[in-house]
Amino acid sequence: VNMTREARHHICINHFENINSISTKTELVKTLRRYYNKESDAVLAHYNVFDSIPTSFIVLAGSKEADYLSFIQRFKELSKDNYGRERIPGKHCKENVWLIKPAAMNQGRGIEVFNNDLEAMLKFLESRPMFTYWVIQKYIERPLLYKDRKFDIRVWGLITWKSEFFYYRAGYLRTSSEVYELNSKQNYVHLTNNCLQQYGEKYSVYEEGNTISFEVFQGYLNRVHGHLGVEVGKHLVPRMKDLMIDCFMAARSTINLHKRRNSFELLGFDFLIDEDFRVWLIEVNTNPYLGIPNKFIEGLLPKMLNDLFEITLDQCFEPLNAMPKREMKQQFELLYSEKRRVNQRREFSVGPYPFPNVAAAESPGVFCEAKSIERRV
Repeated sequence: VNMTREARHHICINHFENINSISTKTELVKTLRRYYNKESDAVLAHYNVFDSIPTSFIVLAGSKEADYLSFIQRFKELSKDNYGRERIPGKHCKENVWLIKPAAMNQGRGIEVFNNDLEAMLKFLESRPMFTYWVIQKYIERPLLYKDRKFDIRVWGLITWKSEFFYYRAGYLRTSSEVYELNSKQNYVHLTNNCLQQYGEKYSVYEEGNTISFEVFQGYLNRVHGHLGVEVGKHLVPRMKDLMIDCFMAARSTINLHKRRNSFELLGFDFLIDEDFRVWLIEVNTNPYLGIPNKFIEGLLPKMLNDLFEITLDQCFEPLNAMPKREMKQQFELLYSEKRRVNQRREFSVGPYPFPNVAAAESPGVFCEAKSIERRV
């Protein structure tokens, strides 16, 4: 369709081409691996993709390629308590629990949990449609719990056509409906996606919509881990920001190849916290869930969308009516902008554990105190 230049400037597109380089489970592993292998600061710090995400193998159903064979070897090593090649503490490997995830599905669909059963895992893969991709990922066996139940953290990120990347300050927790038991076969114990949990018998029994704010979580940390002085903003969020920036930097050269103006992408980043308060990246979602499971999200969503549109649509379409002066400041925080010379990624040498003395003694890594470092590009 032929359009004038002026008309093209008034079109907004809420997706980028090639965003699947980080929004599918297989491509996220590959994209981050390439990035860390090429990024000089990461190489110098001996930083590996599996310092960001749990150990993962990409396999093709019906094929026995390199990753398939590597996984079998790693599984057998862990079954013999040989954790030497793992980047995660040995205590997360003792029960040899693994996840198998479909490459491109979301909302927890198609994910299976296997407890030290190689035969069952291989049979499962053999039963999948030929030439479909799957991720075999090490399960974090000792996660941080909220009232004895597992949870993950959802945080929104925003990429704009100007190659700027933002973090939304108001993240939230998604909780499980069941008490955590590692050997449980119930997905309601292990997978905390709201789209799955809403079908459980205990959904909303403990928290309305199985969702709580960072503020509620902080209150729990104060009561249960007060002796450590754990602060969400000080000890957990900086690592989340690091991992989000890594995803953006790993993908930015391949998205928006046609330099479309006024394009943007809202992403949902999912994180897991282990019992040593280490943040792990689980996945990145395009078209993140914007449902309303409770009053907290009902109040949060309009604020987030207003902030989102201020950065995106308002730059393309002038509001018809003068908007009243904002009572709250913009909650999308700029993490990276080459033009504005902002890069909040801390040094790769900063350790992943905010409390090194709490971290497992058997971990092969060297734990460094987190430093508050903001780099300028």
